[in-house]
Amino acid sequence: MKQLLVIFFLSFLVINTNSAQYGINASYQTFSAANWESLIQDSELEGAAPIESGFAVGIDRWFRLKNARVEFFPELNYARYSVDWSDNNTSLSHQQISLFANTHFYLFDLAGDCDCPTFSKDGNFVKKGFYVELSPGLSYATSSFKGRNEDPSNAGLVPSIGLGAGVDIGLSDLLTITPMLRFRRHFGAEWEELANSLNFPPSDATLADQKSGLETFSFGLRLGLRLGE
Repeated sequence: MKQLLVIFFLSFLVINTNSAQYGINASYQTFSAANWESLIQDSELEGAAPIESGFAVGIDRWFRLKNARVEFFPELNYARYSVDWSDNNTSLSHQQISLFANTHFYLFDLAGDCDCPTFSKDGNFVKKGFYVELSPGLSYATSSFKGRNEDPSNAGLVPSIGLGAGVDIGLSDLLTITPMLRFRRHFGAEWEELANSLNFPPSDATLADQKSGLETFSFGLRLGLRLGE
């Protein structure tokens, strides 16, 4: 499944490459999974601690509506979150390969004719560059628990929705840098073997707790590049 996600996005990238605008981004992210955290905190394993943070990188391509500053940045994203339990040589990790349908609304310049985001802008850069983001997504997620002679893992598709904001800052006619804040909620991620790995006896309660919503909050930078002009 993850290979299909990558192939689909890369096929989209190579279509009509004349005058194309691309971006790469990187971000630090906090990570929260309430039900998984409860299981880990209730575990009697020495040094048990939940995953708290990670990083993400992404690539995107830009296009926009003709008559309004509503702009689209479909993105292929990779994220990894992990924690090491130094007391017992155990590690937990969660990884995602995602497709995000990022849509930017430039609220202060909706009627503008700016051929943004990847070249320098005339006028007030906050007016022309500030946006809010709505971003539905789909992720291929894997979770693993390594240590104590075990390597249980789990994989599955997880839908999500994201909200964000940022400011495009034109460095030149070819280059734009964008600081951005994002929040994302993933729905129904499941880690089937987590309770067993934490030495919990089988029960309906612990099995239910292995399914959790995931929340990430991130701060990152995007570098936009205009090609073919």
